[in-house]
Amino acid sequence: MDPWEVKRTMRKVDWRLVPILAALYSISLIDRTNISLARAAGMGRTLNLNIPGTNYYSIAVLIFFVPYILFELPSNLGMRRWGAAKWLGGATILWGIVMLAMGFVETWQQLAACRALLGIFEAALFPGAVYLLSSWYPRAEVQRRMSIFYSLSILASGLSAILAYGLGLIRMYKNQGWRSIFIIEGIITVVLGVIGALTIVDFPGPKAKFLNEEQRAIVKTRIERDRADFVQDSMTFSKLMRFSLDLKIWATAVQFFGATLASYSLSYFLPRILAGMGFDVALSQLLVAPPYVWALVPVIGSAFISDRFQVRTPLIAFNAICTIIGTSVYSYATGTGPRYFGVCLAVGGCNSVVPLVIGYSQINIRGSAKRAFTSAIVVAFGGIGGIAAGVSFTERAAPHYTEGIHLTLAMNAITVGICVLQHIVFRVQNKRANDGKAVLEGHQDFRYQL
Repeated sequence: MDPWEVKRTMRKVDWRLVPILAALYSISLIDRTNISLARAAGMGRTLNLNIPGTNYYSIAVLIFFVPYILFELPSNLGMRRWGAAKWLGGATILWGIVMLAMGFVETWQQLAACRALLGIFEAALFPGAVYLLSSWYPRAEVQRRMSIFYSLSILASGLSAILAYGLGLIRMYKNQGWRSIFIIEGIITVVLGVIGALTIVDFPGPKAKFLNEEQRAIVKTRIERDRADFVQDSMTFSKLMRFSLDLKIWATAVQFFGATLASYSLSYFLPRILAGMGFDVALSQLLVAPPYVWALVPVIGSAFISDRFQVRTPLIAFNAICTIIGTSVYSYATGTGPRYFGVCLAVGGCNSVVPLVIGYSQINIRGSAKRAFTSAIVVAFGGIGGIAAGVSFTERAAPHYTEGIHLTLAMNAITVGICVLQHIVFRVQNKRANDGKAVLEGHQDFRYQL
């Protein structure tokens, strides 16, 4: 194949695929985490979320994740049936409507019900986007696309605090600024959902009309040479049972749990953690942004190093260690400066691990059905990480959150241990395959990446 034509084709795929998925996931992450910013803007007082001895806020946070987990795999199966554009765009429109409704709730129970609906519709996007992205690229090119896709959402998360602060100054309903956060961001979500439904490209193949026949052949040839799974295989019950016995899927799922536990706890509780350092409400919201802007450096840097040198587990372990160090510093150091530095280190570390683990889970498997199963299971464990964050970072433990901090440290230490184990096991299995004693992932030329 002509290298220039290959580069031109994949750049065309990049522009049609990555920006819109990144935009949808950015608004997804904003919509699921802006509850903390709305609370700081007055929602906690209006809906009685701040009553001592209650966990109403934690309930509203974690109830999102129950349907989010349960609907991951069914959603990926639905996307295979109805197509990516309709499925992902339609889901975005629906949760945008739910966000609008959250601007008019009067009780914490109504807020919790809206959060549950939000979980149902948002369950479609992240695993679906991971599945779709990994289907278009050879394994050596997956990681940087995953990280660029995810890094834009990190930037949006940081800037969302500033956006929410500005929206909170607008009095749209009942003269309460926190309602404007939900209403205006809900409108933005619906608009992006419509754009997504019109522009998202489907899986590689005849439906990819934005490519000509030669370009579609290039995509197919590259995937077949890399992992020989261009043609979608059907999902059956026997395959589900076989996939569920693959321990490496569950190992990466546990790693994802550790990463999202840290990232969700910071997303939901960072304003309170900063307030515990002595900052006032307004400054606590504004100081959320710089750590997320900084996180772009390790996230994108780790991705390019990972793909350039085909290094996977060492980078996951390194960033998990950064999360451990940063969490320890912001929790136990004295002085506002060192503690804020710890926040930056922790935000950068855990948000680097998220796309690294997601990419790694897709790199070491074959088959579109297994790809759909894996993305659903791994992302579902991210939802469990969100539940763990809501349960362990309770109102009673604010602003130090001792139990949540200890759980975060333990899970990221487990992530490092799994990386060491993966590296050893995959190296042994690759050697057996090289010696003709094993066939990996059902293909004689397939090798695990370390």
